[in-house]
Amino acid sequence: MFATRAKAYSFPLLIVGVLLLASCSTQTANNIPRNFSCLMDVRNAEKGSPNNFHITINSKGQGYFEEYDTNGTIQYDLNDVVTYSLDQVLRTRKFKLTGAQLKNLWDAINENKFFELTENYQKQIGFSYAFIMVEARGKKQKVDNIGMEVPQVRGIVETVAAMLPHRVDIDYGEGYKTHQ
Repeated sequence: MFATRAKAYSFPLLIVGVLLLASCSTQTANNIPRNFSCLMDVRNAEKGSPNNFHITINSKGQGYFEEYDTNGTIQYDLNDVVTYSLDQVLRTRKFKLTGAQLKNLWDAINENKFFELTENYQKQIGFSYAFIMVEARGKKQKVDNIGMEVPQVRGIVETVAAMLPHRVDIDYGEGYKTHQ
């Protein structure tokens, strides 16, 4: 009788255990880490615009952007992350990436070896700009790229540009290319 009772309790416990393990997984169905987040600050593609877009995307594909007037300068907080004041914000909007788009973003981050890039790529003579910060799998990496052509950064910016809502046009610009 004890063996029958033990079997009766062990099956539901097994199911609960499997469900708990599945819910603790560190990845979503598309192999996107559950703690994934991407922050990007990049120029507005409109010719002559002094504005930037500050874009965030999380592991569920939920995105948000703020277009803001840079007033001609990029500002940083004490952690060297791009910042701006609320009175600079011109418009905001939420958006949602499809599962395929989110996977494309994660693939672009990995294919461009984002977590292996140097933190600062800067030259005073080029016109490229992107600040990108990605957090995933317990790692946090930021890359601040001003003026210097970095193909890996361009690849990630172009991937995000293709996913943004209508009338949200971002531009990496033309960076200074070093001759090898």
